[in-house]
Amino acid sequence: MAQVREADTAGGTRKGRLGRRRERTHRRILDVAEQLFGAGYQNARMEELAESADVSVGSIYVHFGNKAGLYLALAERALDQFAAYLEQARRPEYSPLEQAMACGELYLRFHLEHPNSFRFLAFDGFGTELRQADRELSDRVGERLDEIIGVFQGYIEAAVAAGEADPSFPPKETARFLWGAWNGVVSFSLRNDRMALTDEEIAACLRLGRRLTNEGLTAPAFRDADGRTRARLIDP
Repeated sequence: MAQVREADTAGGTRKGRLGRRRERTHRRILDVAEQLFGAGYQNARMEELAESADVSVGSIYVHFGNKAGLYLALAERALDQFAAYLEQARRPEYSPLEQAMACGELYLRFHLEHPNSFRFLAFDGFGTELRQADRELSDRVGERLDEIIGVFQGYIEAAVAAGEADPSFPPKETARFLWGAWNGVVSFSLRNDRMALTDEEIAACLRLGRRLTNEGLTAPAFRDADGRTRARLIDP
């Protein structure tokens, strides 16, 4: 009986070690792929990725199925990372409108700290190849994006309920407009012409947009004697 228990323990240890090794390989492939796909999906080559990650091409396919499946996995990871950033706005010392406005600064911080994740965060709904690669994962990524925009929408709804945001601005459409505006500004970092912006210029544009939105969203009752918003623009 003791020998059986020892064998079970040894087998469990071996499986645990193999699981940890697989997880490390999985994470390393994603880390390298994030850099590689940063230059565009079509230009990414699996042979280059395998060499950079120090794995075989076959290992990539074992972990992710194919190139499109790997891209979808990166999109899912980027969305999970960004969701964690948005949660940082949920602080009790911020008023509801200040929490909503903090999301814009957190989007900027995410861009600066994870520059290669922007393509995955601002994906266009995927082309046919990506949708067909792993429909379940593709659907999950789309649902995750809906959830994240829903979180931002919830901040706006809370500001309306508290009387801080003007109820004439529908939270759902407002959240999607601002999401699109953030993505549009950050996309200037990808241009190769005179419209290209540096990180400093992107930060300035996004912070200007936050000021404009803060003033525009504020309900009349939440303004001071000069008609300006009483919500502070906070850097979380």
